[in-house]
Amino acid sequence: HTAYYDERYAAANNQHSPDYVYHSFWKNALAGDDQLGQRVAFALSQIFVVSLVDGNVAQSPRGVASYLDMLRRNAFGNFRTLLQEVSLHPMMGLYLSHMKNQGQGTRVPDENYAREVMQLFTIGLYQLNADGTPKTAADGTRLETYTNDDVTGLAKVFTGWSWAGPDTTDEYFRGSTSVPDREIQPMQAYDSYHAKGTKNFLGASCPAGTLAAQSLQCALDILFNHPNVGPFIGRQLIQRL
Repeated sequence: HTAYYDERYAAANNQHSPDYVYHSFWKNALAGDDQLGQRVAFALSQIFVVSLVDGNVAQSPRGVASYLDMLRRNAFGNFRTLLQEVSLHPMMGLYLSHMKNQGQGTRVPDENYAREVMQLFTIGLYQLNADGTPKTAADGTRLETYTNDDVTGLAKVFTGWSWAGPDTTDEYFRGSTSVPDREIQPMQAYDSYHAKGTKNFLGASCPAGTLAAQSLQCALDILFNHPNVGPFIGRQLIQRL
């Protein structure tokens, strides 16, 4: 998708347009020689959603093309790798607002991505058995997978991430100074903005004093190994395929 976008961009005298993304999607969906891969990537795009309707994302349609390429690249790969690439893609950072998230001082970290990565991308709202049926308490009520305290603890992990750049100065973190291709490069860590305290969530923790990249690896490993991931994501893939 990115290569097609760049061709259309050059042919249109360097004019950006979301139409290039739509055209590329349909071209591959209808005539691509990797139809199973295209189907799986489309299914993943319905789970790990970003949208050109969003005002921030709409400013970077080339980034959306690269996001679709990332989903296709991971269509037959490992879910843990996919989860990390989704979490660090700048289009997801814009869409679920963990780009430029700050965890130092008196500032409270943005909780949007922390909530959605659990609710939509990994474990869902309710505990599940291996066959996808809900676990219940003695009175028949469903057992929730996480609490608001878990969201607050996990939100600290997704602090200190912003646009890729040649260094980690404030200008690149804020985005006031940019580099070519930043919309298609993974977000980079800015440790001066990362919450340094312990991150407690889902009965586990990532230790205090870790760098942003270390905290991310720790948190994604915890999510990836949660018993809900298989039945929750598997059921969604069955529905969409």
